[in-house]
Amino acid sequence: MSRPNPPRRETELYPPLKAWLETQGYQVRGEVKKCDLAAVRDGELIAIELKIRPSLALLAQAAERQDYADSVYVALPLTPVSRGFRLLLRRLGIGLIFIHFLRTKIKVEVAYQPGAEELPPRRRPKKKAALLREISGRDMDLSPGGLAGGKPRVSAYRQQSLRLAAWLAELGTASPAQLVKLGARGDAGRMLSRNIYGWFERVSRGCYCLHPSGRKALNDAPRLRALYHAQLREAVGKTI
Repeated sequence: MSRPNPPRRETELYPPLKAWLETQGYQVRGEVKKCDLAAVRDGELIAIELKIRPSLALLAQAAERQDYADSVYVALPLTPVSRGFRLLLRRLGIGLIFIHFLRTKIKVEVAYQPGAEELPPRRRPKKKAALLREISGRDMDLSPGGLAGGKPRVSAYRQQSLRLAAWLAELGTASPAQLVKLGARGDAGRMLSRNIYGWFERVSRGCYCLHPSGRKALNDAPRLRALYHAQLREAVGKTI
């Protein structure tokens, strides 16, 4: 048996939705002012925006209808809807209706009512803390906003690794404890032992020097190299 043809036009969503609403006692009209579908029952006004697929434009249209309608829905054929789109609908208090085009019938399903699951803005303390750490860990702003995907970002971890590289380039060899005393991060020892960029070499237990690849990385970041050399000179002066 062949599969039912999915709707190609928004007008194909209107008849089954109109019939479904009329069975519930609504008076239904299409294209009223800017509404795709407007329905009234006992003075309650419902506005429904019809679309073949979800989009930000659909969200904007539905939000505009909230200025005058008592309840606002978006209606879509049964189609994958991203978690982010659903979350935005719920945050805005907009309802969601699916229209199932089955082989032998068309079924209307209310996924959720407008406002019924309206969510307050949710904060994620751990994510916020991680973002704040990333901001504070960057000594320079070297990654302009809007970089295309795949372009390298000069993260806080990379900048702090370059700090260790710059200091080892000046000191020759040093232990994590010495570097921390001069002002490096408290986890400098872990950064040196993990050596995720391949910039460091262990000379002996608890003692590191700079690998040639680390010198190249410093040459590729002259502004950070100059900053960290200046910081080291200041730190050494304070410890003398």
